[in-house]
Amino acid sequence: MGAWLRWLVPGLGITVMATMAIGLAGPGRAARPVSLPLPAEAQERVGGSAFLVAPGLLVTNAHVALRCRGQARPLEVAGLPGTWRVLTEDPSTDLALLAGPALDEAPLPLSAAQRLPPGMPVLVLGYPVRDGGAGLLQATPGQIRRAALTVHDPETGRAISFVMTDRDGHEIPARWEDGLRYFGADKADRLRWRLEIDASSSGGSSGGPVLDAAGNVVGVVYAGARGFTSVVPLEDLREFLARAGVAPLFRTAAAAAAPDWRAVQARAARATRRISC
Repeated sequence: MGAWLRWLVPGLGITVMATMAIGLAGPGRAARPVSLPLPAEAQERVGGSAFLVAPGLLVTNAHVALRCRGQARPLEVAGLPGTWRVLTEDPSTDLALLAGPALDEAPLPLSAAQRLPPGMPVLVLGYPVRDGGAGLLQATPGQIRRAALTVHDPETGRAISFVMTDRDGHEIPARWEDGLRYFGADKADRLRWRLEIDASSSGGSSGGPVLDAAGNVVGVVYAGARGFTSVVPLEDLREFLARAGVAPLFRTAAAAAAPDWRAVQARAARATRRISC
């Protein structure tokens, strides 16, 4: 069996992926490492994305809030004057809940689905930063590729995940026990499942929603690169909001049909916000 390690380094409000292959090419033979170029140093200003889950409550990534706190800067929500504060956060799932003025926009519903199968079409929303300036809302369609086990450290903006393959290079599903063996029992408190999606995302998209064809939230962006987005799964989001005492709207998925992503984006746009500090 082999594994793909993904090192993620701090970017502007989002982590950006570099990949190194360390899988075995055969018994006793290591494959040649292949690495991707790392991004330039992040700019001083922190940018991210967030979405409305209840009146006056926005979900984003804990690593965005942690970076703002580390720079002693207040969080700002684009187009919404007033004070926004971190109501609660969970670095282990990389989620944070921001509280501020109640908004007129309708909150985004969460999917009531119990399972999100590989190949399911989704839409990734976020506010990537372009050339050091604030970007426009970007919507990128893609599909769920897999669930991957990840050890994540929001304080440093680094995470490592792996994909298991057999000796012929065919991917095989990883189990929780495989993650414990690979990372070690001392990393068990930081071991999490993450969804991997074949859609691009970039700096500033951290905290943006991932939507199904009905416009329901199925995850939260926390890392990405060209052709790749890593997502906090729906189950973690549900549990996080339950612990915070937030009762979001749940909605069932639409019947199978060709997604109308323009309509989904239009409905979600007003509830999806750029945040910065």
